[in-house]
Amino acid sequence: MKFAKRLLGISPSSTMTVMLKAQQLRDQGVDVIDLSVGEPDFDTPDSIKLAGIEAIRENFTKYTSAAGILELRQAVAEKFNRECNGQFSAANVMITCGAKHAIYNTCLALFESGNEVLIPVPYWVTFPEVIKMSGALPKKVMTYAEDGFVLQVKRVREQLSSKTSGVVFNTPNNPTGAVAPVAILRELVDLCRERDIFLLSDETYEYLTYGDEVHTSVASLIQPSDSFYAVVGSLSKTYAMTGWRIGFCVSHPERIEKMSAFQSHQTGNPTSISQWAAVSALKSGTDLVKPMQKEYQSRREFVISALEEIPGFSCALPSGTFYAFPDVSACMKMLGVNNSEELADFLIQEAAVAVVPGSAFGLEGYIRISYATSIEKLKEAFSRIRRIVSDKQ
Repeated sequence: MKFAKRLLGISPSSTMTVMLKAQQLRDQGVDVIDLSVGEPDFDTPDSIKLAGIEAIRENFTKYTSAAGILELRQAVAEKFNRECNGQFSAANVMITCGAKHAIYNTCLALFESGNEVLIPVPYWVTFPEVIKMSGALPKKVMTYAEDGFVLQVKRVREQLSSKTSGVVFNTPNNPTGAVAPVAILRELVDLCRERDIFLLSDETYEYLTYGDEVHTSVASLIQPSDSFYAVVGSLSKTYAMTGWRIGFCVSHPERIEKMSAFQSHQTGNPTSISQWAAVSALKSGTDLVKPMQKEYQSRREFVISALEEIPGFSCALPSGTFYAFPDVSACMKMLGVNNSEELADFLIQEAAVAVVPGSAFGLEGYIRISYATSIEKLKEAFSRIRRIVSDKQ
């Protein structure tokens, strides 16, 4: 069967592949605990649900502007003005069908054949695939465990070439949980401004940081006249609204106008009902997030403690998100498996626990574990992993 060139070499989402495998085993009667998917197990807060219901009752079920309703675009702008001391307006904002959609639109608007786009490793699974869809070439910039997987800008400089047109950056990071310090972000922003390199900052997990760690948005480090940036975010993780499919992109008004025209032909507007619910979410600030953040922090502490008890596992404390990214290279060697994909397959087949192999994120010898599930399920999952790995020693 013939396909367009843009689809050649595109891989399916590894997280979705693992989730499908887990579901297939469940359909066969296997009690699988899924630690692969990055989806909050909390319900969408009632006030947000009620706003969606009210939108339906008020018949707010028609088309909207392709860029989103003015009230929501203003709410996003106000959020950044409040948190970043910015001067943004609705003209700086486009509403999308989730952050992934915003990333896709931005990459297709900016990158093309002949371009190189830098992505720090480990990366979220979609970044290299979307860059390839744009026609550009993804180019890896390594981060290392000894640095807490925090990007060192000197390594970005080492990878620059005459073809470099962009950097796709993610903080707090999926899969490692690393949170970029403000000094690193400032250095990266200054480099991109100096070299006229486009900076796409994915800040989907912005409120999920722990302890003394604080997320700094790229939006707080740019000038109103700057045109080399885009900040992408989502309500999915923050407000447990994954199925509502609302994300956003903040950038220069001229870019937003062009991308909105593209979106008008591509998908049209995001769901009208979801947009109105999102207005309610943003107006609540972080009040609805704090209870979830507190629970994630408790789960994080349990997960790190539990990982220390599994032979061949070691893991640095993640500063944000709801993922742990343990080094399992010693366990792989002990079990005689060749790569992280084989280890993930071993764990789902033998322990009925689903995780994502590190190779999906560009780094072998690791796995990603989501703790966006209950403590009870986490306890059972780690008991199974510890037992099956210990039995194979």
